Amino acid sequence: MNLRNLSQEELIKKINMLEERIKRQDNEINVLSEQLNWYSQQIRLQQKKLFGSSSEKIVLPDQISLFDEIEIESTPIKAEPKLEEVTYKRKKKNNKRGIDISSLPAVTKIYDLENKNCPDCGEPLRKIGENIRKELVYHPAKYEVIEHVQYVYTCDRCEEDSLKSKIFKADMKASVIYKSFASPSLLSYIIDNKFNKALPLYRQEVMFNQIGLKLSRQTMANWMIKLHDEYFKRMTDYMHKTLLQSEYLHADETTNQVLNVPDQKPTTKSYMWVYKTGRSEDKQIVHFIYENTRGHEHAKKHLEGYHNILQTDGYQAYDKLDDIRHMGCWAHCRRKYLEALDGAPSDTDLKGTASYRLLHKINKLFTLEKKLKGKSYEEIKDTRQKEAKPIIDDFFKDVKECAKVAVEKTKLSQALTYSINQEENLRLYLEDGRIEISNNRAENSIRPFCVGRRNWLFSNTVKGAEASAAIYSLLETAKLNNLKPYDYFEYLLTALTEIDINDDKELEKIMPWSKSLPENIYLTKKS
Repeated sequence: MNLRNLSQEELIKKINMLEERIKRQDNEINVLSEQLNWYSQQIRLQQKKLFGSSSEKIVLPDQISLFDEIEIESTPIKAEPKLEEVTYKRKKKNNKRGIDISSLPAVTKIYDLENKNCPDCGEPLRKIGENIRKELVYHPAKYEVIEHVQYVYTCDRCEEDSLKSKIFKADMKASVIYKSFASPSLLSYIIDNKFNKALPLYRQEVMFNQIGLKLSRQTMANWMIKLHDEYFKRMTDYMHKTLLQSEYLHADETTNQVLNVPDQKPTTKSYMWVYKTGRSEDKQIVHFIYENTRGHEHAKKHLEGYHNILQTDGYQAYDKLDDIRHMGCWAHCRRKYLEALDGAPSDTDLKGTASYRLLHKINKLFTLEKKLKGKSYEEIKDTRQKEAKPIIDDFFKDVKECAKVAVEKTKLSQALTYSINQEENLRLYLEDGRIEISNNRAENSIRPFCVGRRNWLFSNTVKGAEASAAIYSLLETAKLNNLKPYDYFEYLLTALTEIDINDDKELEKIMPWSKSLPENIYLTKKS
């Protein structure tokens, strides 16, 4: 097209059209740049998840580790741990590591000379000392069959006299599962392996088969469901009722795939909801509840009648609950800024970014919390008001200024939005020393379930998922109360056949937080 032949009016119109096209192209370029930036961030974050450290500590370019995990975790041979029988408390004089064996049975083997006369002159030898070497010996698991024989009697005289014949039986302990050879010790062993040590039932089946016991995973799974139906459901219902009487709770959720859920595809995500009492509560409880969705109606049902402090990671389902003081999680807030730093291009000066500056302010709050360990809740509250409040005020002022100029759809903008939306909840811990700075307490209890989930991947049925939730509830509550999981379950499964499980007073005596449990099931020492 020859522009010289155009009139001034046509030329202006043409220029306007070109300007509109350039403006549209600029907008398209900006949108594509934002998309490219977003995808680049996602790629860097996925690489970090796959190959990077899971720690939330910030790692700057000049802090790169040069060693593999094996080199980091291993120690020189001279640092081999010693076997020590600890008989009294003392301050460590050196950095040598010792293993406390005082609670283990010991056998002494004596190595002595048969001939105690000198082979050269024939005179008797004189003992001048001893060389002692200790070994920690492992004995494989031992199984035995106990045959319970109950004698039954009748009276021949009564029968001859046409009186009603009576049957007399010796007292015999009832079996845990009706008409099953499963003992409390065997069931506790299976529970401890699967739910505490994350050993799936199919691996346990292999272990049993290797010692000649043909015990199938289906049988073991059925036992877990029967224990739930007979005992554990009643116990966890009572546990939840007790939990709702607390003044401070944590809550969290994690996915749990269940294959056979009515009217639901096998690939649909189900969830484990977890509730845990706060650190200030007398009765320490963790309760897992299986649900097939993450809908807010479940939170409403679980917490019906609860009107005190609830700490979460900011999931909106909890915001819809009435009369609850909702505390946020500073660890989740911090994680958002870490993701923004992890998603930054490799040539970025991290220390000069808003993400780093805001992250540094949050870290000051966590540093302060470390100094408050061991203090009374009143002292914690006073110190937070004096030292943490100015940091938080400055943090949110900075957040709101950054939000005005932040590029949309970036990790930083998401972190800023999360902070602003959660401000009221994140400030609540300033008002009460009992409240923790983060919801990590709930995450720590949910972690064993997540570790186990990596091994068995999914539950087959709803009943199986519910049984797993109940067993995890009892297991994690036992650990929270300093109990040895195997020993507690063996004690529990023995006691359950001797009490009225529908009597709350009887049930209270065997719950993990009970003060009347036997001393030998407590984990009193660290080895």
